[in-house]
Amino acid sequence: VGVSVFKILLHVTRPNTVALGNIPGTHIYQSLNRYREALRVSSFLILAVESPIYFANSTYLQERILRWIREEEEWIEANNESTLKCIILDMTAVTAIDTSGIDMVCELRKILEKQSLQLVLANPVGSVTEKLHQSKVLESFGLNGLYLTVGEAIADISALWKAQP
Repeated sequence: VGVSVFKILLHVTRPNTVALGNIPGTHIYQSLNRYREALRVSSFLILAVESPIYFANSTYLQERILRWIREEEEWIEANNESTLKCIILDMTAVTAIDTSGIDMVCELRKILEKQSLQLVLANPVGSVTEKLHQSKVLESFGLNGLYLTVGEAIADISALWKAQP
Protein backbone atom coordinates (compact mmCIF):
# COMPACT_ATOMS: atom_id res chain seq x y z
CA VAL A 1 0.00 0.00 0.00
CA GLY A 2 2.85 2.36 0.89
CA VAL A 3 4.55 1.77 -2.47
CA SER A 4 1.26 2.34 -4.30
CA VAL A 5 0.66 5.63 -2.47
CA PHE A 6 4.24 6.70 -3.27
CA LYS A 7 3.75 5.87 -6.96
CA ILE A 8 0.51 7.88 -7.06
CA LEU A 9 2.20 10.89 -5.42
CA LEU A 10 5.12 10.61 -7.83
CA HIS A 11 2.77 10.48 -10.82
CA VAL A 12 0.84 13.53 -9.56
CA THR A 13 3.95 15.61 -8.86
CA ARG A 14 5.96 14.44 -11.90
CA PRO A 15 3.43 13.80 -14.67
CA ASN A 16 4.48 12.20 -17.89
CA THR A 17 5.05 14.52 -20.85
CA VAL A 18 5.86 13.23 -24.31
CA ALA A 19 6.93 14.76 -27.61
CA LEU A 20 4.59 13.84 -30.45
CA GLY A 21 5.23 13.33 -34.14
CA ASN A 22 3.06 12.71 -37.16
CA ILE A 23 2.41 9.21 -38.46
CA PRO A 24 3.08 9.73 -42.21
CA GLY A 25 0.01 9.72 -44.41
CA THR A 26 -2.36 10.36 -41.50
CA HIS A 27 -3.56 13.13 -39.22
CA ILE A 28 -2.50 11.06 -36.21
CA TYR A 29 0.14 12.30 -33.75
CA GLN A 30 1.84 9.83 -31.43
CA SER A 31 4.89 9.64 -29.17
CA LEU A 32 8.20 9.97 -31.00
CA ASN A 33 9.70 7.46 -28.55
CA ARG A 34 6.98 4.81 -28.82
CA TYR A 35 6.41 4.97 -32.58
CA ARG A 36 9.51 4.78 -34.77
CA GLU A 37 7.49 5.82 -37.82
CA ALA A 38 6.34 9.07 -36.16
CA LEU A 39 8.12 12.09 -37.63
CA ARG A 40 8.82 15.52 -36.18
CA VAL A 41 6.83 18.33 -37.76
CA SER A 42 9.06 21.12 -39.04
CA SER A 43 8.91 24.36 -36.98
CA PHE A 44 6.60 22.75 -34.38
CA LEU A 45 7.21 21.09 -31.04
CA ILE A 46 4.17 19.06 -30.02
CA LEU A 47 4.02 18.08 -26.37
CA ALA A 48 1.37 16.01 -24.63
CA VAL A 49 0.75 16.33 -20.90
CA GLU A 50 -0.65 13.08 -19.52
CA SER A 51 -2.04 14.24 -16.18
CA PRO A 52 -4.22 16.88 -14.54
CA ILE A 53 -2.38 20.17 -13.95
CA TYR A 54 -2.48 21.03 -10.24
CA PHE A 55 -0.54 23.12 -7.73
CA ALA A 56 1.54 20.01 -6.96
CA ASN A 57 2.91 19.68 -10.48
CA SER A 58 2.53 23.05 -12.23
CA THR A 59 6.07 24.26 -11.47
CA TYR A 60 7.55 20.92 -12.54
CA LEU A 61 5.52 20.96 -15.76
CA GLN A 62 6.62 24.48 -16.66
CA GLU A 63 10.27 23.58 -16.09
CA ARG A 64 9.87 20.32 -18.04
CA ILE A 65 8.22 22.04 -21.00
CA LEU A 66 10.96 24.70 -21.10
CA ARG A 67 13.56 21.91 -20.98
CA TRP A 68 11.80 20.13 -23.90
CA ILE A 69 12.03 23.41 -25.86
CA ARG A 70 15.76 23.83 -25.13
CA GLU A 71 16.41 20.22 -26.13
CA GLU A 72 14.39 20.66 -29.34
CA GLU A 73 16.29 23.83 -30.24
CA GLU A 74 19.60 22.00 -29.69
CA TRP A 75 18.39 19.12 -31.89
CA ILE A 76 17.31 21.58 -34.60
CA GLU A 77 20.69 23.30 -34.52
CA ALA A 78 22.59 19.99 -34.65
CA ASN A 79 20.49 18.71 -37.58
CA ASN A 80 20.20 21.99 -39.55
CA GLU A 81 16.41 21.90 -39.43
CA SER A 82 14.07 24.89 -39.74
CA THR A 83 13.64 27.20 -36.76
CA LEU A 84 11.20 26.35 -33.99
CA LYS A 85 8.22 28.71 -34.16
CA CYS A 86 5.33 27.07 -32.33
CA ILE A 87 4.75 24.83 -29.33
CA ILE A 88 1.52 22.86 -29.34
CA LEU A 89 0.40 21.59 -25.95
CA ASP A 90 -1.86 18.57 -26.49
CA MET A 91 -4.17 18.60 -23.48
CA THR A 92 -6.25 15.54 -24.40
CA ALA A 93 -5.24 13.72 -21.18
CA VAL A 94 -5.47 16.78 -18.91
CA THR A 95 -8.67 15.95 -17.07
CA ALA A 96 -8.54 18.87 -14.62
CA ILE A 97 -6.72 22.14 -13.97
CA ASP A 98 -6.63 24.41 -10.92
CA THR A 99 -5.65 28.06 -10.51
CA SER A 100 -1.95 27.17 -10.19
CA GLY A 101 -2.20 25.27 -13.47
CA ILE A 102 -3.96 28.19 -15.14
CA ASP A 103 -1.26 30.55 -13.86
CA MET A 104 1.40 28.19 -15.22
CA VAL A 105 -0.19 28.21 -18.68
CA CYS A 106 -0.32 32.05 -18.62
CA GLU A 107 3.27 32.34 -17.45
CA LEU A 108 4.47 29.80 -20.03
CA ARG A 109 2.75 31.74 -22.81
CA LYS A 110 4.46 34.97 -21.68
CA ILE A 111 7.89 33.31 -21.46
CA LEU A 112 7.52 31.82 -24.94
CA GLU A 113 6.21 35.06 -26.38
CA LYS A 114 9.43 36.79 -25.23
CA GLN A 115 11.34 34.09 -27.15
CA SER A 116 9.18 34.74 -30.26
CA LEU A 117 7.52 31.35 -29.88
CA GLN A 118 3.79 30.77 -30.13
CA LEU A 119 1.99 28.58 -27.60
CA VAL A 120 -1.12 26.77 -28.78
CA LEU A 121 -3.46 24.53 -26.80
CA ALA A 122 -5.01 21.51 -28.49
CA ASN A 123 -8.05 19.54 -27.37
CA PRO A 124 -8.56 20.54 -23.74
CA VAL A 125 -11.51 18.61 -22.28
CA GLY A 126 -14.75 20.41 -21.41
CA SER A 127 -14.10 21.17 -17.74
CA VAL A 128 -10.57 22.41 -18.48
CA THR A 129 -11.84 24.62 -21.32
CA GLU A 130 -14.52 26.05 -19.02
CA LYS A 131 -11.96 26.94 -16.34
CA LEU A 132 -9.63 28.50 -18.90
CA HIS A 133 -12.54 30.49 -20.31
CA GLN A 134 -13.77 31.63 -16.88
CA SER A 135 -10.27 32.80 -15.96
CA LYS A 136 -10.05 34.84 -19.20
CA VAL A 137 -6.86 32.98 -20.19
CA LEU A 138 -8.24 31.98 -23.57
CA GLU A 139 -8.71 35.65 -24.49
CA SER A 140 -4.96 36.18 -24.16
CA PHE A 141 -4.34 33.34 -26.64
CA GLY A 142 -6.38 35.00 -29.37
CA LEU A 143 -8.07 33.32 -32.33
CA ASN A 144 -5.15 31.03 -33.14
CA GLY A 145 -4.49 29.75 -29.63
CA LEU A 146 -7.01 26.95 -29.16
CA TYR A 147 -7.75 24.03 -31.50
CA LEU A 148 -9.76 20.82 -31.36
CA THR A 149 -6.92 18.65 -32.65
CA VAL A 150 -3.17 18.83 -33.14
CA GLY A 151 -3.66 18.25 -36.89
CA GLU A 152 -6.08 21.16 -37.14
CA ALA A 153 -3.63 23.42 -35.28
CA ILE A 154 -0.73 22.51 -37.57
CA ALA A 155 -2.79 22.94 -40.74
CA ASP A 156 -4.19 26.32 -39.69
CA ILE A 157 -0.95 27.78 -38.33
CA SER A 158 1.07 26.54 -41.32
CA ALA A 159 -1.47 28.17 -43.66
CA LEU A 160 -1.14 31.45 -41.72
CA TRP A 161 2.65 31.33 -42.03
CA LYS A 162 2.43 30.72 -45.79
CA ALA A 163 0.00 33.64 -46.17
CA GLN A 164 2.43 36.04 -44.46
CA PRO A 165 5.00 37.68 -46.75
